Amino acid sequence: MKSTPGGTPPAGWTRREMKGIPASLGALWTQRDHDGWHYAVQLDESHTNAQGFIHGGVLMTFMDHGLSLLVWEAAGRAMSSTIHLDSHFLQAVRPPAFIELHGQILRQGRRLAFARGVLRADGEEVMEATGVWSISPSSHSPANP
Repeated sequence: MKSTPGGTPPAGWTRREMKGIPASLGALWTQRDHDGWHYAVQLDESHTNAQGFIHGGVLMTFMDHGLSLLVWEAAGRAMSSTIHLDSHFLQAVRPPAFIELHGQILRQGRRLAFARGVLRADGEEVMEATGVWSISPSSHSPANP
């Protein structure tokens, strides 16, 4: 799932529009294979800080949203909320950039899920995070990735 240089989505990705705060990232790119769902965003100059790099808050927003979608799917699309997200920036990213999330559910119970993710741009790791999500098993979210 390596992106092409310059931030262009590779073949096999589907563009989906988002709502709310995640919409500030632009479209969500999705791909499904035997391992499950994969998520990405295509970022440009509108997502940069004053130094011209992709803003860390933009990367954190995508990390939180992408891992939340993985938890949501793993929990049978039950409503879930981020309790804790611990993130580490590994290197700066210049736009344009196609940022892919490589995430996994580490452990899941009835009410909590633990997940880990790595964001990659052009095959290079740029951010990593681990987090905890609360799951409300009796209610289902109408969200659609």
